[in-house]
Amino acid sequence: MPLTTEGRNDVLTNGLTSFTHVGAYTDLGVTEVAGGSYARQAVTWTAAASSVRDNNAQLSVPIPAGTTVVVGGVFDAASAGNSEGFFQIGSTLRGAATMQSSDDIFRSDAHGLSNDHRVFVTTLLGETLPTPLSLTTLYFVVAVATDTFQLSTTSGGASVALTTDGEIAWFRTVPETFTNAGNLIIPVNQLDIDAAAL
Repeated sequence: MPLTTEGRNDVLTNGLTSFTHVGAYTDLGVTEVAGGSYARQAVTWTAAASSVRDNNAQLSVPIPAGTTVVVGGVFDAASAGNSEGFFQIGSTLRGAATMQSSDDIFRSDAHGLSNDHRVFVTTLLGETLPTPLSLTTLYFVVAVATDTFQLSTTSGGASVALTTDGEIAWFRTVPETFTNAGNLIIPVNQLDIDAAAL
């Protein structure tokens, strides 16, 4: 789960005591869902094991009709407050990749991705995000092989032309469109706070 600067600071200062509520976003951590019966839900965490803590119960976030949820969000209050970060929905596929601008190929062993899967990227261990990748763009996976893939800004489109080498963390998310009002379900143990990824 990519954390905001506020989220990283809170983990360092308070552990997870500031990560109190879960909600949803219609984009990558910028626009929170609003309207209908939408409300953030309180979250509690398992004890830490192997540097990871998870949600210890299924969460059900009410979503109004006509909304597409792209990622979930973690907050430090039931309303207002601060965004602590956002997380993938509908998939647990995630990993790290290295890439070179000479071929625009992302190398990630046995990644499990398929063409047209949607992924977002973030920095890895504080490194700079390779240009022109963006933290706020939801990419399509293209040109998949067992240990490699490329990213595009459109389904089946041309791959992003990288201008710098680097490493990233990637997360598959499955945007969910709510034609009718419903609930975004976050199964138990699906929301990971991984200390190795901070």
